[in-house]
Amino acid sequence: MDSLPSISGVPSARRRSVLAGKEPAAVVNIGKLVSMTVQDIPKSMNLVFRPTDDMNLSGVELVVATYIFMRHLPESEILIDIGDCYATRGALMTLAPKMEVVDDVLNTVVCMLTLASNTNAWFLPMTIMVYQPMWCDQHWYLMIIDVREQKLIYVDSLRDPREADARKTAMMRVALYLEGMTLGNSWLSGDGAMRPRFSAFKFEESDVPQQAADSMDCGIWVAQWMIRAHMWQDYGVQHVNAATRMRLAVDLVMKSQNQLAQDSVSKAFAHWQTETA
Repeated sequence: MDSLPSISGVPSARRRSVLAGKEPAAVVNIGKLVSMTVQDIPKSMNLVFRPTDDMNLSGVELVVATYIFMRHLPESEILIDIGDCYATRGALMTLAPKMEVVDDVLNTVVCMLTLASNTNAWFLPMTIMVYQPMWCDQHWYLMIIDVREQKLIYVDSLRDPREADARKTAMMRVALYLEGMTLGNSWLSGDGAMRPRFSAFKFEESDVPQQAADSMDCGIWVAQWMIRAHMWQDYGVQHVNAATRMRLAVDLVMKSQNQLAQDSVSKAFAHWQTETA
């Protein structure tokens, strides 16, 4: 599975246009790591989503995971703040298996990737690549606009011939919206530049692995495709499982783009000490 990239500092999302490229992935520096293991998590902890050995979480990540998914803690508590986007514990709890991922989760992924992106990619919440999570009839899929190749790329982990027209129509609406939004010379790179006609781009359906129909994993697939596109310029995700969901939850809370990362991790340690005293 792929983890979210990170950048130094925690700049406001409103300043993303002046960021200078990608930097090495890193989590918030909280000092000495603890040597916690999955076996150290008390069975009495009432968790919505319990970490397992195969998730390969560090001690600190285990502490944070238990804090995120503790059933009795307030679902309204905000754990992620990225300036223009935020997510509560309740939103992150939808990353538990068989849960339908809510838009706040994908919005925070989009904001983090946009902060860490260079000027060649735009993760929508004009450039070369545009990545837009799409929601249609209780299902997430990804729309990619490749301006250079003039393509509208449809990426879907649960293709359904009965829903294909509706999903493609939704993509065309986004393309038309972008055409209207980019009217005027201020969007062009120079006097001789041509304004992209997004609605006239060639439609392409990407051949990607398909999820189990009852897995509710579509939002996780979309998040992983965007992360891979940022890190390796491809979206060759081969599988999604419970470990992918847990990794995404922990990364979203701990990455340095989250203005509440230090606070959330500190609260997680305090909660752990209370629960294990």
